[in-house]
Amino acid sequence: MEGNGSVDMFSEVLENQFLQAAKLVENHLDSEIQKLDQIGEDELELLKEKRLAALRKAQQQKQEWLSKGHGEYREIGSERDFFQEVKESEKVVCHFYRDTTFSGNLMEPPFQSQKKFGTNFTKLEKKTIRGKKYDSDSDDD
Repeated sequence: MEGNGSVDMFSEVLENQFLQAAKLVENHLDSEIQKLDQIGEDELELLKEKRLAALRKAQQQKQEWLSKGHGEYREIGSERDFFQEVKESEKVVCHFYRDTTFSGNLMEPPFQSQKKFGTNFTKLEKKTIRGKKYDSDSDDD
C-alpha cells in the first residue's frame, strides 16, 4: 500500500513540473505576440527589405553556381580542366573512372541524378591523369 502513496506523490510532482513548464512557454509566447503586435509599419518594411535582400543573395549564389556547372554531371576533358574546376568550387565530387571496368559504370546513374547546388559533380577518365602511378594501362590498380 505504501507503494501507491509514492506513485501518487511522484505523479503529483510530475504534474506540477509539467504545469510550470507550460506556464513558462505560455508566458514566452505571450511576450512574443505582444512584441509582434507593437511592430510598426517602418519595422515591418525593414524586415521585408532584409528578407528580399536575403532572397536576392540566394538567387545570385545559385546563378553563380549554375555558371560554374553545378546542378549537372559532366565529364572533364583534361587534367588542367580538372584542377580549374576544383579551384572554382568549394565542394566537388569527382568520379574517377575507367571505361574498361564495369564497376566504373555503376556510379554513373547516382551521379547523373544529382542536382545539388553548392556541390560540383564531375567525372574524369583515369587515363587523362598523367603519371605512372595513375596510368590506366597498368595492372597494379
